Amino acid sequence: MSSPRLDIDQVLQTYRLPGLHPDLQPYLSEKGLHHPLVHFEWAISPRLHARLNKIYQYRKTSAARKLEPNLWQSFYPDLDLFERLHNFYFEELDKPDFPQRDPKYFEMLGQIWTNPESLGQSSSFLELTLGTMVGLPLSKHVHHMMTSAEQKKLTVLPKELTVFRGHDHPLLHGISWTLNLDIALQFAVGSPHQSSVSIGTVQKSDVIALIDRWDEDELIVLTRDVYDIETYPIDDRWCPIERIAPWQKS
Repeated sequence: MSSPRLDIDQVLQTYRLPGLHPDLQPYLSEKGLHHPLVHFEWAISPRLHARLNKIYQYRKTSAARKLEPNLWQSFYPDLDLFERLHNFYFEELDKPDFPQRDPKYFEMLGQIWTNPESLGQSSSFLELTLGTMVGLPLSKHVHHMMTSAEQKKLTVLPKELTVFRGHDHPLLHGISWTLNLDIALQFAVGSPHQSSVSIGTVQKSDVIALIDRWDEDELIVLTRDVYDIETYPIDDRWCPIERIAPWQKS
């Protein structure tokens, strides 16, 4: 393209990465976050602060405490998260119609992806469970990943969308993008790795789902369907935590 659409240095001049809620900070350790309302078993990087804050505020409400268990919460409830995800994937993989499952399958998939305890999982999980990682066609029921409110929000969006993704540099893969630059910056600036922000364009007809249960304007879309992509590395001076050198990455 003739000129960049984003001056990343100018944007970062005024950008501030959200901090962790003061109520949660005493419960934070190198092993995770163990607050009575928010449990997270992985190391917390700054890019997760905003989502954890939203989960905490949500769970403080009386309405949240009265919610009935959903499909995912009722799936092997006595197992830990990793065992539940393992069982879910391999049980479904063995079924002859995988991944062309009925609406309930995709409803549960949307619940897994937005479940607070699943926070931080790789989008490769979605690629596996949608079948796109192995080149399988999308199911006609995939829109059931979205709630009715999310489906309505997607319907009224324009036909062509500008999307953003914060990701490890220089890799640009995965299927999670966002309509909100601030959200992409959270995942880039708050990453413990060398990172970038990418901006691109996608046709609404290529969007698999819009997920907005945590106010992140997330679009599930295959990166191959995003075009006119421009990528902007995040300079170390904007990063609030020590970076890991590329050769140290596992």
